[in-house]
Amino acid sequence: MRIQRAGDNAHDWELYDGAGRIGIEWYFKETSALPISVMRYHLEPGAEEGQHHHLAGDPDSCSTNSSDEMYIVTQGEVVITAGEDRQVLRAGDAFYAPEGLQHGVRNESDAAAELMLVFGPRGQHPFPQTGVEAFDAEADR
Repeated sequence: MRIQRAGDNAHDWELYDGAGRIGIEWYFKETSALPISVMRYHLEPGAEEGQHHHLAGDPDSCSTNSSDEMYIVTQGEVVITAGEDRQVLRAGDAFYAPEGLQHGVRNESDAAAELMLVFGPRGQHPFPQTGVEAFDAEADR
């Protein structure tokens, strides 16, 4: 049985020219056979990731590989930006950034925020998909 305890692989990181430093914890970064990476972000008030995108072959990409990214807010409140769009997300809310989409996250609140990030290359989903969510994922809400 493999277990990672909180703090086992944690450090502060400055990302993509964002303001402040973000507390980051990678989960099983070096030993997972899953085709994804999972991280926890801890953002103090004013901290931000900075605008970036993931697209292979693009010299402006922050990584050499293409990947989709999902942000899930677990504590507090953050502002997600995608291009010119901005949305406030709170605990339980999620944001999906497909490969190539310019995006970033910032804590504009007065309290710390935490998010889980899941990212990796596109591929076959393990369950059948309809291609349409049961809710309007594009609505401004």
